Amino acid sequence: MSDFDFICVSGYGKSGSGACVDVLKEFEFIGGLDKEFRISKDPFGLLDLEASIIDNWEFVRHNVAINDFLKYCSMLSRKDGVFKKVGKNFSDLLYVDFMHESLEYIDRINDFSYLGDSLLNRYRLNAVQSFKQRVRSKFNLNNSTPMYFARPSREKFIIETRGYLKRIFKNYAHNKNISSIVLDQAAPPINFKKTLEYFDNAKLIIIDRDPRDIYATMINEGRLLGADAINDDSADKYIAWHNSVRKQVPSGIDDTFMQDNVLRLNFEDFFTRYEETLEKIQEFLNIDVSHKYKNTRFKYKNIDKHVGIWKHISNQNIMSRINEELESYCFSE
Repeated sequence: MSDFDFICVSGYGKSGSGACVDVLKEFEFIGGLDKEFRISKDPFGLLDLEASIIDNWEFVRHNVAINDFLKYCSMLSRKDGVFKKVGKNFSDLLYVDFMHESLEYIDRINDFSYLGDSLLNRYRLNAVQSFKQRVRSKFNLNNSTPMYFARPSREKFIIETRGYLKRIFKNYAHNKNISSIVLDQAAPPINFKKTLEYFDNAKLIIIDRDPRDIYATMINEGRLLGADAINDDSADKYIAWHNSVRKQVPSGIDDTFMQDNVLRLNFEDFFTRYEETLEKIQEFLNIDVSHKYKNTRFKYKNIDKHVGIWKHISNQNIMSRINEELESYCFSE
């Protein structure tokens, strides 16, 4: 495929975005990685880069942000392994030199580079590196390092960011013969308008889930707030977290933008209203291709494994408390 668009799927943490991703990949000419693509919203990602280069520019601060972004991209590029640093192996998975494209992207938004020295560069040095710098300074030796000076307009930043992400996925779309690329967690369920601007022709599907099942999943996996379940006030913390996350509704977004670009679905609907949910997705994305691989990735009949798992948590007092405080979010058959 010479051209392609992006379908971003997001959730609130253990809310079931993977189910939607699996359903979408069952359609002909739609595909995507089998791992999350979080370059927009992760710390040191594109949102942080824009905040430092556009919104809160300062000549030293934005240089640090660019270097942080490139270190993050290095992690995304490299292979993972037992005796290696953490990596996502995107270079191999996307058939692209991920780090090269990232450096090219920075070059496009950078005005010039220069040799400079700043105390901020020294804050992150380990003890050995710091000692070496002190010795060099003692003998009046140069401690300068390459620094960036980038002050693009927001329009240029968006244009170059779109081009960057397009180039990253170009070979993948061609090799997989797909016209739509599904990205799990590419955009947050909040502040999504700014993030969607990074992707050329993108739409967003947000998945939510019964808060009792979200918390039960966290407990079972020992992830996020689930690791805090040993404490007596864990339910209260989870309820506060749940409410706070969902109260951060983006401001300044008109109804037309929401209707055209954002679809909200409940995880349970993929099991209890399967065909109806499929129709909503197809209409929203204007999908006119065959559901060629139906039921090969997503098993909608396995409802007991995914819906109502909170019933098997030993401490039902916690679940009763969540139900009491978050009743409007709870699923009822």
